Amino acid sequence: IETGLAQNPDLITQRQTERVSEAALGVAETYPFNPWVQVQATPYQNSPVGGGGGTTSHYVLLMQQIQLAHQQQHREDGASAALNSTRWNILNAQLQNVAQTERLYFAALYQKGVRDLAQANADNNEHLLTILERQLQAGQATAADVSIVRLDVRSTRQQAHLLEANYQTALLDLKRQLNLPMSQPLELAEELTHWNWQAADPAHLASVMSADLAMRSESTDPHEVLASLAACRPDVLAARANLDAARANCHLADASRTPDLQIGPYYQRNDAGVTFVGFRSQMDLPVLNSGTPLLKQRSQELHQQTVAWQQLEARAAVDRYERARRLIADTASNNGIALPIELQRLEAQFQAGEVDVLRIFQARTSLIQSRRAYLDTLNELAQSAAAVTAATGVPPQALATPRLK
Repeated sequence: IETGLAQNPDLITQRQTERVSEAALGVAETYPFNPWVQVQATPYQNSPVGGGGGTTSHYVLLMQQIQLAHQQQHREDGASAALNSTRWNILNAQLQNVAQTERLYFAALYQKGVRDLAQANADNNEHLLTILERQLQAGQATAADVSIVRLDVRSTRQQAHLLEANYQTALLDLKRQLNLPMSQPLELAEELTHWNWQAADPAHLASVMSADLAMRSESTDPHEVLASLAACRPDVLAARANLDAARANCHLADASRTPDLQIGPYYQRNDAGVTFVGFRSQMDLPVLNSGTPLLKQRSQELHQQTVAWQQLEARAAVDRYERARRLIADTASNNGIALPIELQRLEAQFQAGEVDVLRIFQARTSLIQSRRAYLDTLNELAQSAAAVTAATGVPPQALATPRLK
């Protein structure tokens, strides 16, 4: 997880957006103080009646645009909310990266477990074929039994090769997530069965979060605790920041309906030598464009962000995790013995003549199906734990801890 947070290329790119938002806030905080000047001079003109060379007519006008409806404050509020949204989105991207790394890691462990299961089955078949071939030579087995086992050896070996390829594909996905070179060898040392899974009850979830969250989640109602967890999730806080930005844009659109005032000093000297000093101002008249269409657009965007913020919740992920955990708790006691040991016991019974080949196949098929179902359930539990991390912000180690060997 630490490697993924440090090296994932999508996260590296996402973090650069904070600088862009900070620059946008700097632009919004800069008042548009951009006075403009206009100068006009007419040195060539008709002489006044009665003689004389006349004077040059000229004027100088200096104007500044003044916002009357506090648009500057609304722009600052919107840019500040956008910066908060960017920062929360970065944190949310990091949280989703953690959850995705967790998914890919446990998926690779699952593929490893299934591969090892198929490999053990194939090895056992080959050993069984060797025993049967010796018994055939001694007249203690039939050629039909040997042919059946030989076909099964071929089938299980092909299945083992396929599952090995699936495991390598899962490792490639994990390398891509961690931004590791594709040529770098990678082998997982753990097993999917080497993990303990904690209950996702409200008290436990609240205890692993910050002290501030625990103080705000004094209720024992599971729905209220999950709501408190979801309220502190980065994507929820980003949605709240988006809501603030949409509200600021709506206020800005409403303020923009008030036209800006342009005002400044004015100096003129006409051809008769008369000097004029004063002020000039101008303002748009909102006759055809009153700003109402833009205000309606911003209002709908505000409504959209409000709906998006209200739709975020975490209850489904926790329910899915708890269902899988209870199922594992019910079946774990029946899967405590390693598969090779159980297969060796069947082989010993066959060599002792206690069971025939057909019984071996039936027992082994039932055993492998049971173990595969157990691995499938463990995989569902691991994937649902990653979903809880993504939905609540609870760190992975709060639910999954390595089992001491």
